[in-house]
Amino acid sequence: MNQEIKSLIEAKKQWESDIEMYKDFLKGETQTYEGKYGAEEYILMAKNRLDDINQKLKKIEDQS
Repeated sequence: MNQEIKSLIEAKKQWESDIEMYKDFLKGETQTYEGKYGAEEYILMAKNRLDDINQKLKKIEDQS
């Protein structure tokens, strides 16, 4: 497996894990406004990174 593909897949797994962790955090009861807002912003940023990674993987796949 190409090193770039391997790196992208590892990053994708990490972003997916982070999203789940922050979603679980938001389900909890003890949250400050700043904590809730920060978690929501992080989830949006992580989803954007996942979109970027998926596009890169698709581009590599199409070139193969």
